[in-house]
This record gives sequence, structure tokens and C-alpha cells, in this order.
Amino acid sequence: MHSRRRHWRYFFPFQLLLLHLKKNHFLLAVWIVLFGVITGSVGNRIGIPQQFLVPEYLGKTGLLSFAMLGFSVGGFISGYNLYTYMMHGYRFPVIATLSRPFHKFCINNFLLPALFVATYLFCSARFQWQRECIAPLDILANLVSFLVALTAFQSLSFLYFLHTNKEADAFGKHESSFGNGAQEDSPVDSPIHRPMRWLSSRLIGHKWRVDTYMTSFRRIAWARDGRYYKREILQKVFEQNHLNASRFELLILISFLFLGAVASVEWFILPAAASLLLFLTMLMMTISALHSWLRGWTFTLVIAFAAFLNVAHQYLSWFRNPTKAYGLNYESVSVPYEPQSIFYENAVIELDKSNMEDILSKRLGAASSDSLAMPKLVILNHSGGGSRSAYWTMRAIPFADSVCNGRLLQHTVLMTGASGGMVGAAYLRELLLQSRSGRIDLNDSRYAENMGRDLLNPVMLAAVTGDWFIRYRTLHDGQYRYSKDRATALEEQLSRNTGGAFDKRLGDYAAPEQSGEIPLLILSPTIANDGRRLIIGSQPYSFLCSREGEDEIIQENVEFARLFEGHDAMNLRFSSALRMNATFPYVTPIALLPSEPAMEVMDAGIRDNFGWKTTYRFLLAMSDWIETHTSGVVIVQVRDLPRDKDLDERSTTLFNKFSAPLGGIYGNLTRTQDYNGDEALQLLKTSLNVPIETIQFQLEQTRESQVSLSWHLTRSEKNYIHEAVNEPFFQSELARLREQLK
Repeated sequence: MHSRRRHWRYFFPFQLLLLHLKKNHFLLAVWIVLFGVITGSVGNRIGIPQQFLVPEYLGKTGLLSFAMLGFSVGGFISGYNLYTYMMHGYRFPVIATLSRPFHKFCINNFLLPALFVATYLFCSARFQWQRECIAPLDILANLVSFLVALTAFQSLSFLYFLHTNKEADAFGKHESSFGNGAQEDSPVDSPIHRPMRWLSSRLIGHKWRVDTYMTSFRRIAWARDGRYYKREILQKVFEQNHLNASRFELLILISFLFLGAVASVEWFILPAAASLLLFLTMLMMTISALHSWLRGWTFTLVIAFAAFLNVAHQYLSWFRNPTKAYGLNYESVSVPYEPQSIFYENAVIELDKSNMEDILSKRLGAASSDSLAMPKLVILNHSGGGSRSAYWTMRAIPFADSVCNGRLLQHTVLMTGASGGMVGAAYLRELLLQSRSGRIDLNDSRYAENMGRDLLNPVMLAAVTGDWFIRYRTLHDGQYRYSKDRATALEEQLSRNTGGAFDKRLGDYAAPEQSGEIPLLILSPTIANDGRRLIIGSQPYSFLCSREGEDEIIQENVEFARLFEGHDAMNLRFSSALRMNATFPYVTPIALLPSEPAMEVMDAGIRDNFGWKTTYRFLLAMSDWIETHTSGVVIVQVRDLPRDKDLDERSTTLFNKFSAPLGGIYGNLTRTQDYNGDEALQLLKTSLNVPIETIQFQLEQTRESQVSLSWHLTRSEKNYIHEAVNEPFFQSELARLREQLK
């Protein structure tokens, strides 16, 4: 019995698992994160698990999307096996004594991959059944497709190594000259890995005992003792296997670069989870290659290289390749960004206010042409929240407008807000403009579906293949040239999803706004340099940035069109304006504008997630006209989260004790903005001599029905948002709105 326990202890799969726990911490951490993702323990609020459990390709979840994910999981498992083999294979000289050594190594290194695949199948089947309501036969077909693709990749890799790798016995037949003074063959060279001269000394020590191993998944055999083989022969086996592995890695690298080159072609846009696994596979290949050259110096030199990149990025302008706003002229001399350039004379402010009064008269004049009563002035505020906010906007507002017999959008003079909500608002406004020349039913579900179509897949693919590393693709916009990155991918996919609805310039909306055909739309991304807000619109808005008597007050808002007038500001792509307003950190890159110093622009939600600040300044600036020409103001707030959320119970772990101060601040950012908004509303009501009412169209969410904050929505999440207009709170708010717009 003691002998049996000892042999089980030195069973090759168990020894490899022990190796991962003791030596392979990087790879173990990757596995832990992946297990956390598929079980919903990691990234659930931002929708990462859904990318794995129900992958989407070309707008559909099915056999093809699961096959692509399965193929990428197969590639990741092969990368995992290669990484372990090349980093730690020398610790097991017994490998070289086996026939088909790498194949046998992979069989014995199966514990973590097998556990991951089994967990994935269970979690995906449960998610498809419980959350997506997919039929059992379809679930089975999806998972079989996943397994077939995974097996196909593994079979291809095994087939390659089966015909290229040799064991010690094969080398021994040709190595009779070893030990008798004859010259040994030169070390095997690799296109990626260094000749392994260090192996000779490593094969003396650092050995892990192996008594039994798996020859297949059905048979266990005794291991031969590597001590009876000449060290030179064992070294030859490992060098030759490393050579073949490096060729395999080179093939993966070529595939990686190819996908980056064709990332703009829709057919080559992989599911986001597949792109992430491709990146992790490439990362493992890179680390193993560096380790073969640098050995123990790898980590130190990587840190030194990162420090060099940081210095080079700061002092070498040609080294930087920043994300830009497409349509702007970056070749002209940069405009100074200083207090003098963002302060406006009173005459300019009065002229802009006069222009706005003319626009409001035309807009609300048409709305009140059939009534003797003065009209209500409606402002729509849209919260940020990725695709869920965009979808909710396109569902809630057209639905409410139809219930109000079209009066909601007729009385709307301004749309403002942040992130995804403004993407939905801009799409709604564009459809409203198109309806002037053709019949468009804004309540048609296909328009909301367009806002729910995936945006994450192309962004992720661009990020891992040609964005964070080398931006070698270019975009030509008229006479201007820019580099492509994940911001480009977002804009291109947004154009595909909406049939080119945003393929316009900022200046294209000036005339329709001026004539009162469509509401005004104001974007307000945050300037990361100093925390100010950049006011982007097709009309002059100096009155939102400065007012009479504010000479000594720090100006919070900066008008985009005037500041960058010499840089072709009105030629700015409207999709770029929306993208800058929705720059979710790390998902889309911060854009640099042609000022001195360069203005860095990111998500509007950092300063004002609900559009309160813009609304407040607009109503105060136009208060005289509003009090004379309207019967009151109605502010409709389209929110992707409930206003009064339940208090979260704080975790009592030690880690939370240290993270609570920052976590409490950033976790309650939107709630803090609500408090500030309520205070501003109370001050506004005392400043205007007309009634002000607020309507809350909020998307009710609970822990069980939470919709992820992402640029990707699952089918069940779309269905939930679609049905949310039937919630009691929404219906009660809609009744209040109808009463206001009688």
C-alpha cells in the first residue's frame, strides 16, 4: 500500500499540477481569472462572463460563434501546454524517454484544461437555459460545436508535433559518437528561441521524480528512468522539440498580425472572448520566448524596457501615436489652451443667446401652432451606461412619444447627457430628421435592436491585434490622415449597426437645428487635463461657458467649435464626437485634440452622467425667453439605473478594509451626482418663474435581472429592456408626462 501511494504521488499529472502551484504562478493566475469569468465571479457587472457563455459572431449566437470560441480555447490550451513545456519541461527528463514526447506531455498536463472545459460546459448550458431561454437541443448543438472546434485545433497541433518531435531512442540510434571524442552536432537553432546550451547543466539537477504517466486517456504506464540516457541525447531531444514549438509559435504570431490587418472586415471580427484568448495565447508565447533568451533576467529586463518606453513616449514625439478625432486638422499650429482662449466677450454671448432664442421660437412655434396655450419646453437627459443606455433610450422615448401622440418629441428642444445614452439620443434625432423626407416609425423595434447590436467584438479585436502594441493601419478622411485603433473599430461598427446613420459631420446638423426641424444636441466630454467640460454642438454656445458678471470665476465649460475653429471644427465626424463623449476608460482610448498643451478628452459621465450641468446652464441662460414664451419646463431623465438603489452591504474582508475608502467614493459616483443634481434643481426652481417638472424614465434593475454595463447585450438583456416600459413605475411617470403635455 505504501508503494502504491508513493507511485500515485509521483504520477505525472499530479506532479505537473504541483509544478503549477509551486513554480507557474503567472499561468495559474490566468487560469484563476478565466475560472472566475465563466462562473460569473469576475467582471459580471460589465458583462465579461456573457462574452464566454454566449459568444456572438456577426450579430448571432449559434453554432458558428461557439465553434470560433472553441477553436480559440483549443489554441489557448495548446499555448498553455507549450508554455509549460518550454519553461519547465527540463525538470522532467523522463519526457525525452517517451515516444511522441510533446503529445504525451499534453495528455499528462490535462487536469486544469479538462476542469476548465467541464466547468465551462456546465456554466454555459445553465446560462443558455436560465438566462437566454435557449431550447435544450440548441444548447446541446452549441456545446457540441464548441467541443468539435476545440478538438479540431488540438488534433491539428498534435498532428504537427507527432511528425516533427522525436524521443531519445530515435536520437540514440544516430549518436554513437557521443562520449568517444567525436564532435557533437551544433545546437538546434530556432527562429524565436535561443539555442539551449543551458540545458546541459539543468538536466543534472532540478529533476522532478515521475514513476507513472498516462500514455493515453485510457492507459497508465511505468516511466523509464532518464538517468540511463546520455545527457547529450536528452538535450538534443529538448532542443529539437523547442525548435518545432517555436515554429508553431511563429505561425500563431503570423495569424495574430493577419487578424490585425483585416480587423475592419466584418467577416474577420472574432467574438470578444476569442480575441481575449488569442491575446493571452500570444502573451504566453512571448514570455516563453523571452525566457529562453533571458532566463532569470526576464522580469528585470521587462521592467527596464517598460521604463524605456515610458521615457521614449514622453520625449520622442515620433514614438507617440495618439488617438485623434477624425475630421479635425492636426497639421495646423496648435491653438493655445489657456484662460484667455476660453473666455468670451459679453457681445459674443448676447449674440449667441439671440441666435438660440430664434431657434427656440422656431422649434416650439411649430409645436404650439395648433393651440392658443403656450407650449411646454422639454429637455431630455440621457445617462451613460453603454449599450443598455442606448437601447433603453431608443425603447423608452419612442414608446412614450407614441403614447403622448407625438407631443414629447415635438416639444423637445434639447438632448444632452453622457456615453451610451447620447448614442441612442443621437440615433433617435437622426431618425427624426430622416422622417422629414420619408415615413419612419420611430417605435419600430428594429431601431432599438440596432442600438443593441454588438460593439465590443471589433473593439476587443482591434485592441489585442493592433492597438496597444503597434498601430500600423491608417485611415484617410478627405485630406487628413490618422492611425487606426480601437476607436476606429468602434466608429466603423457603429456605422454598420445603424446603416451609416452617423456618417455625417458636426456641421451637417447646423441648418436643421437652426430651422427648428430637430432638437438641439449637446455633448460634453470631460477634459482630463483640468477636469473642465468640452461643449460640443452644431450651434454657438458661448452662453454655456461664460455669463455676465463671471469675470473672476473659473470657467468650467470650454466651447469646442470656437476653440478649434481654425482646425476645421465643423468637419468633425459626428461619430467621433459621440465616441469622445463615450470614452469608457481603457475600453476606448482617450482622444487628443490639437491644442497646446494637447487636450485629452474622455467620458462625459466622469463629470456629469445625467446631463444636469448642461441643462442647468442652458435654462439659466435662456430664462428670460423661457419665462415669456413657455408655460413651463419638463425635464425627462432617461436613466439606465434606478434612482434610489438599495444600500449595498459592505464586505467585512481584510481586503475590503483597505479598498473601502476608494471603493466607496468611486462606487457611489453616480449617486453623488444625483445629490448634486437635486440641489441644482432646487436652486433652478427658485430662479425661474415657471414651473419645472422632472420625469424619471428609469430602467428598473435588481440583482437577479441586472443588465451589464458593456457595449454588448445578450438576447435576454435586450428582452428585459424591451419589456421594461410595462413596469409600474415607468407607467406612472408616463402618466405624469401625458398630463404635463396636454
